[in-house]
Amino acid sequence: TLSLWVGAVLTAVFVRPRVDGEGETYSRVQAYLGRFGIFALTGLAQATMVALGMIVFVQVGAAHPFLFTLCCWVTSLVFQLIVYTLVLSLGSAGKAVAVLLLVLQVSGGGGAYPLQLLPGWFQVLSPWLPATHAIDAMRAAIAGMYRGDLWIDLGSLLLFAVPFLVLGLWLRGLLDGYNRTTTEAIEKTKVMA
Repeated sequence: TLSLWVGAVLTAVFVRPRVDGEGETYSRVQAYLGRFGIFALTGLAQATMVALGMIVFVQVGAAHPFLFTLCCWVTSLVFQLIVYTLVLSLGSAGKAVAVLLLVLQVSGGGGAYPLQLLPGWFQVLSPWLPATHAIDAMRAAIAGMYRGDLWIDLGSLLLFAVPFLVLGLWLRGLLDGYNRTTTEAIEKTKVMA
């Protein structure tokens, strides 16, 4: 799960999220979905490599290898959407937010330590982190499902896509002034590209 989030952040660093001609040649929706297509294909390739690496090289004895691969694909697509939307909507600040979410998810997602051993505020924060549901879904695919927990966790993970689609497709226009001001301020420093 961690590698898929890092892959999404690196994709946002190497692939420019803005589309030239947005608003002129392409509508905002076309530009958003079209560029996300590149992020999605990159994410699917990353997820396939992660799943194959875990099954073939690490030799994780997944009870459901195909469902484990499906979990990797869904996780990667949701993570790519979240990071892409943050960077597109908030510019460089979106990259910082994505890294902050990475730090929170490493600790609060339940992948490093069981949630019951974490401080109370992490236990409250955990259900609001997408990695929590991705980790639980992957555990179900590896160890076996119980009462459809894999599908519940994948559904919960997909729910994280909704607010970011709303932000990317409709609310992003409200942040254009902020982005313009931030970009101009960064360019004046001549420190960051």
